[in-house]
Amino acid sequence: MFKLQRLEITGFKSFADHTEIVFTGDGITAVVGPNGCGKSNVSDAISWVLGEQRAKSLRGGEMKDVVFQGTKNRKPSGMAEVVLHLVRGEEAYDIEADELGDIDETLNELDEQAVDVDALEAETIEETADPVIAEASVDSNGNGNGYHDDSEFEVEKVQAAQVGSIHTVERVVKTKRHWRPRSFALDFAPGEAVSVTRRLYLSGESDYQLNGKSCRLRDIQDLFAGTGLSGAHYAIIEQGRIGQILSAKPADRRNLIEEAAGISKFRTRQRAAETRLESAKTNLGRVSDIVSEIEKQANSLRRQAAKTRRYIALQEEFRGLLRTLFAAEARHLTALSGDLLVELEQAQTTEADFVAKVAAKEEEFRAATQEARAAEEKLAEVRRVHAQNALERDRAEREHRYQSEQIVNLNGRSESLHVEVDATKERLELVESELRRLIDDEEKESVTTGAAEQVLLEAEGLFAARLDNVKQIEAELETHRAELMHHNALAERFGETERHLTQNLDRLHQRLAGLKIEAIRADESHTEFISAAEAFVKDLQAERTKLDGFQDEKRIVLAAAAAARDVLRQSDERLLNARAELARVQNRLETLRELEEKRAVYSPEIQKLFEAKESIGVEPFGVLADFLNVDPRCERAVESLFGEFLQTVLVPTADDARKVGEWLASQGNGRIASLVIDRPSVNASESNSDSDRIENLLGVTGNLLEELRAIFPREMSARLVDDVYTASPNGSSLLVDTNGNLLAGGKLFVSGISANEEQNASLLAFKRELLDLERDADRLAQGVAAEEAVNTADRGALAEQEEKTVDLQSLIIKVERGILGLEAQERAARQDIERAERHKKVVSDELAQVGLEIEDLDKRLLDATENSASARVKVEEIGDQMKDVSERLAEARAISDAESAVVNEKRTVAATSGERLRAVHSARRRVENERRELESRVALLKVELSEIDEKLNSLRTSSAKIADSIASAEAEILDEHSELADAIEFVTKERMRADAESEKLADANRASVDAANERSAIEVRQAETVTLLRNVTENCIHELGVRIDELAAEPADPEFDLEYSRTYSDELRDRLEGFGAINMLAVEELTESEERLLFLTSQRQDIIDSIGSAEEALREIKERSRARFKEAFEAINANFSVFFQELFGGGRGEMTLLESDDILEAGIEVVAQPPGKRLQNILLLSGGEKAMTAISLVLAIFKYRPSPFCLLDEVDAPLDDANVGRFVTKIADMSEKTQFIVITHNKRTMEAAKALYGVTMQEAGVSKVVSVKFE
Repeated sequence: MFKLQRLEITGFKSFADHTEIVFTGDGITAVVGPNGCGKSNVSDAISWVLGEQRAKSLRGGEMKDVVFQGTKNRKPSGMAEVVLHLVRGEEAYDIEADELGDIDETLNELDEQAVDVDALEAETIEETADPVIAEASVDSNGNGNGYHDDSEFEVEKVQAAQVGSIHTVERVVKTKRHWRPRSFALDFAPGEAVSVTRRLYLSGESDYQLNGKSCRLRDIQDLFAGTGLSGAHYAIIEQGRIGQILSAKPADRRNLIEEAAGISKFRTRQRAAETRLESAKTNLGRVSDIVSEIEKQANSLRRQAAKTRRYIALQEEFRGLLRTLFAAEARHLTALSGDLLVELEQAQTTEADFVAKVAAKEEEFRAATQEARAAEEKLAEVRRVHAQNALERDRAEREHRYQSEQIVNLNGRSESLHVEVDATKERLELVESELRRLIDDEEKESVTTGAAEQVLLEAEGLFAARLDNVKQIEAELETHRAELMHHNALAERFGETERHLTQNLDRLHQRLAGLKIEAIRADESHTEFISAAEAFVKDLQAERTKLDGFQDEKRIVLAAAAAARDVLRQSDERLLNARAELARVQNRLETLRELEEKRAVYSPEIQKLFEAKESIGVEPFGVLADFLNVDPRCERAVESLFGEFLQTVLVPTADDARKVGEWLASQGNGRIASLVIDRPSVNASESNSDSDRIENLLGVTGNLLEELRAIFPREMSARLVDDVYTASPNGSSLLVDTNGNLLAGGKLFVSGISANEEQNASLLAFKRELLDLERDADRLAQGVAAEEAVNTADRGALAEQEEKTVDLQSLIIKVERGILGLEAQERAARQDIERAERHKKVVSDELAQVGLEIEDLDKRLLDATENSASARVKVEEIGDQMKDVSERLAEARAISDAESAVVNEKRTVAATSGERLRAVHSARRRVENERRELESRVALLKVELSEIDEKLNSLRTSSAKIADSIASAEAEILDEHSELADAIEFVTKERMRADAESEKLADANRASVDAANERSAIEVRQAETVTLLRNVTENCIHELGVRIDELAAEPADPEFDLEYSRTYSDELRDRLEGFGAINMLAVEELTESEERLLFLTSQRQDIIDSIGSAEEALREIKERSRARFKEAFEAINANFSVFFQELFGGGRGEMTLLESDDILEAGIEVVAQPPGKRLQNILLLSGGEKAMTAISLVLAIFKYRPSPFCLLDEVDAPLDDANVGRFVTKIADMSEKTQFIVITHNKRTMEAAKALYGVTMQEAGVSKVVSVKFE
């Protein structure tokens, strides 16, 4: 048992500086202070250093909240550290280390027996893989070195971006799992000091230390296991937790008892064993699959190996045959090649003889062909000459006809030319007379024109002198005008410059005013953007607050949905059970109805009758039992009375009864009773259980009742009694009791049950069961409908909660999107602020620049004004000078205009004379040209007449000659025909002789070709033989790896059949190719596969053995856990009852286990009845009663399993002064064995403390501790 010595806190929550709290050995230590000063942070520090992983239990949202967050005067801390110093006491816990050692040894054995199935699978697929690298997540608590025993991985490195991050990636390497109960020596001697340290860095690293050495979280938890400081830690009651003990779920409440019973370590080992059992079963399935796969591979390899062996044997036979075949082929082909060489030499000699004969015949044929060709050439020449002569004769005839036509045409042309010459001479005489007249007119006009031109020259000279004077004055005026224009342009340019500068100045002044306004606007925008950014920040904070509210509401709705889901699951189970029961009843009902339809419960005769009713021709209503509605207690009595008559067949007519009898007679055996009755009523009434007469107990009415009374009067009048042996007849002749015993006449007793009665009993019971099942089916159907309605309502409730969840999630998403939008707007506002600042700077720079431009423009405007005034003065001076020159120019132009009029008049006269002269001259040239043309025409006509006369004389001479040659053509034609006939006859003779020589040459060529073909065939055969021999040689080397000459040197088998061997070798080759793909390594692979199969089979047996060991370990763990839990529960329950009565001054308080098949899974319910009150639900107690009940339970646990120290955080807050007194008295009594650290505001609790620590905040947000020791 450990005693708490001191607590060191640095950077944890509000304890920014190093703070040390020293605790006394025994008794009560109180921690006091005002609200919000950090008292509960002392409790949180102790819980945190002992391994608390839930940030919510530490009153934070995430684990980084435990690090000092800083204040307005202090920076945040980079690390939170808590050190808890303890000392080992003399007391020791009964932890049963031997039991744990046995279980740990078993778990180690399981790990040693574990099979690496991944490696087996990797070997199966023949892949070599590197160690598997995986990624895992470190929780947001920075618990990077927690439980590794249940994991298959060892952590290489922990790296977190931020404390409290949801996913922090770490790299892990897969290794073989081993159970490691502890990695640190946890056995401390009495009096030995122990320090426990926990650090958390903002970088994400978390560190646990034990006595200054790094350790695991599990080592810390193992150290305090079973002491109330680990797991459920009932020894640390945080603020508000005292009420949660009673409001917790029964399953959560049992964790306190388990911690006190010391079975948390057993629970850890149980989880480890269950994990290994599940893994072993999974591995067993995987290994079984691998074994099955290997067996399939082995079977396949066995077939392949057998096939390979057959292939090798056949291949050896084939190779042996090939050796012999290749040797025989080589010998055969070598001999054949030699024979063919001899035949080839003979064929070549024969071919040479025929070639010589062909050469001689070709010479003879060539000579005959040349003579025939010469005769043909001579014939062709004769025909050519004859054709030429005929052509000349034809041409002469055409020429004669043409010349005659020409002579006629030329005579007509000569006459027309003589007429045209006479007309041309007459026109020539008229033209010569007109020419003489024009020559005279031209001489007259030439004299007149010369005189006018002389007068014009004198006038133009005078006008030119006047015009030169005008031009001089104009030049002077133009010079002055140019100067005026120049100075005007300067004045205008300077004026335009002045206007432009004035406009620029106006624009700049406007720009200056606008920039001043823009500067004001920029300042306002800058202020607005700052305000908007601050508003966005406020809205963002509000939206985040709203999001937190929605998240809380969502958690509530999710809890409600989970509860609704549990209700729906229970409703589904009830509905499933109801449907199953209904299905069972319906199945039984269908079975009985099927038996009823087949009459399976009736006698064989009845069954045969109903089967053959159609062939018999009857339609019975049924049997008597079908129409009875007998009370169950009367069944044996009715069966005893009526016996086999219960199976009486009811038929409508006597004829039907007769047919039944005839059918029975034909069958040869059996008896059937038939009752003729008109359609009986079916179960017309219920039996009257108040009457003792049998007829009232049958449940029949109407005609059937009357018929039964008539047929069975004694039976129908019988009375039902409880016991025939003790009953009085009371005048009845027949009595029957419920057991079927009969009393007739008061003296005849009939007891027992016959075989027929037994059968009838089963018949009535069958009818009753069938009726009951129909009623049950209706009732269960209604129950199923009701359960379906309830299930539908529960499902609707769940759907409603899920819809709320969806709606909340939609709102959360909407708010998150709004937050993202606000964040974007806030960032945009910040950017707008930056832009506004840049805008202000730009406006300021532009204001300075515009001021400089205005100064420059003022200077330029002054210069432009002065230059413009100077230019305007110069323009006025030049204007006066131009006025004088213009007056002089006007006078000179008036004189020049007068002279110009005279000149124009003289020019008109001269032009008129010149025009007349040109007209006469033109007419003269025209007439002269016409005369020349007429003279030329006359000369040409005379020349043409002369040529026509010469051509006529020539044509007459030529025509006479052609006529003479045409007359002599008949004799030439006869000579040509005779010459042609002689030439044709000679050609025919020469052709016949050449054809004869050609036939002889063809015969010689055919004989030569036959000899050549024979020689070629022998060469081909010899080449084929050589090729075959070469192929045989190559195939021998390729297929056998042996030279053919080595095989040919071997002795030959005289009985070797070459053709058969060829056929057989082809057959063997086909058989080898028919094998398909051959695995030549199949034999070796089969050996390896069988060895692997044997190995895997042994591995599978190891897994089966490990499963058995795991199940045995689980059984042992559960048995010991049950025993410990039962012992702890009974003891704590007894203590709870005592403490409850002491604290309440009476009443009753106890714990009960909820029903469960396993005590280890049963929840714990707390029952409390304060004195003077009725037993009621624990949640209906007042706050103080709940607190007192929870304190009673905690003290009961402490009495059974004292803890080294106990921390109580404001557990006395709900108590009044009287109850505080009882509470203080109890903890004072128990403080002899346990240190109590009490955080309180109650003065009576403070008075009981031996030491008092006060927590204050001298500096805002930073806690300080002051201490007072009373002893």
